[in-house]
Amino acid sequence: MKKYTLSTLFVAGIFTLTMSCKQQTQKSENVIQPQTETSIQAPEERSTDLHNKLMSSFNPNWEVEEPAPTDYPEYYGGSFIDNDGKFVVCVVGNPTQHRSEIATILETDDFLTESCTYSYREMMQVMDKIDAFLSDSSIPTDHPFLTYFAGAGADVFENRVVVQLTELNDAAIQAFKKDISNSPAVMFEKGDMPVLM
Repeated sequence: MKKYTLSTLFVAGIFTLTMSCKQQTQKSENVIQPQTETSIQAPEERSTDLHNKLMSSFNPNWEVEEPAPTDYPEYYGGSFIDNDGKFVVCVVGNPTQHRSEIATILETDDFLTESCTYSYREMMQVMDKIDAFLSDSSIPTDHPFLTYFAGAGADVFENRVVVQLTELNDAAIQAFKKDISNSPAVMFEKGDMPVLM
């Protein structure tokens, strides 16, 4: 009997809540206009514009040529658009230290800062070393790193250069650290070889 009473109260509570929500929704529909697709996209579009403005301040030709690592300020750790559409700038160390400088560049204070460990400059320097190694024709094709190499890239969310290997092989990792870079900004993960079309 106790179970039946609790079940009845539970169902009655859900019914009351549903009716209350329905009435609230009907009242809201009379007052609030439905969101349009453009209003949903607006924060992301604004954030994209802020990203473009920041990158142009580092190198005006950034869209057509890869900026040099030294084009990026030492405090800059990358940037991204968060799930709410807000523009986020990663700052090495204290995230408020360079906020006013970034606000001056962006001509707005409508962005977030987040602390990170490694600068984008440092990550790009590691990427340059990887590129130089990969394009060096004197490196034998059976080099331990080349045998397992699947790809590499600067990952802003990880704040690291992520080097992908088809197998997390100690010999390949040690060869990378010896012949390319021993930077603590590098992390290794398993990845697949890219499929060539």
